[in-house]
Amino acid sequence: MLKIAAVALLSVPLLLAGACLSTSFVVVDVRTSDGPRIIVPVPLFLARAALAFAPREATHVAIPELDDYIDVAEKVIDELLDAPDGVLVEVHDGGEHVLIAKVGDHIEIDVDGDDEEVSIRVPLSVVADILDSYNGEELEIRDVLDALSEVSHTKLVHVRTKDEEVKIYVW
Repeated sequence: MLKIAAVALLSVPLLLAGACLSTSFVVVDVRTSDGPRIIVPVPLFLARAALAFAPREATHVAIPELDDYIDVAEKVIDELLDAPDGVLVEVHDGGEHVLIAKVGDHIEIDVDGDDEEVSIRVPLSVVADILDSYNGEELEIRDVLDALSEVSHTKLVHVRTKDEEVKIYVW
């Protein structure tokens, strides 16, 4: 009986370790010039579990106006998936430069300004999955997490200012 209890107790940490290693993580990496670097890895399975305890208003995002454009948005994503790589929009305005391009299966948005640089890289498959989960009024955060779990080794957001740098990526 003692051996069974010992095996059961030892298996719990091993199961948790296995679950962590087999899941994707969303990592938030923050650096400031006057403070410590903060890295927060969030296992997506843990984020999903936490949603069970969150109030409904924290687990859904109301976007009723998307219903008017959902068909167009889905068609645009489908066309972008089949389109060749290239620049979609480029704007130069004073000291700012905005570039939106399709690169592989991603949309990349780069904004270079006098005081900051912003780079966003979104897999088109994630956008398609999120749009598919839209119910006409709202999106469930769980569906967004599920879509993110389908990608890995992807830097989603990188913001750099004179004093700060923030990166968000899926690992």
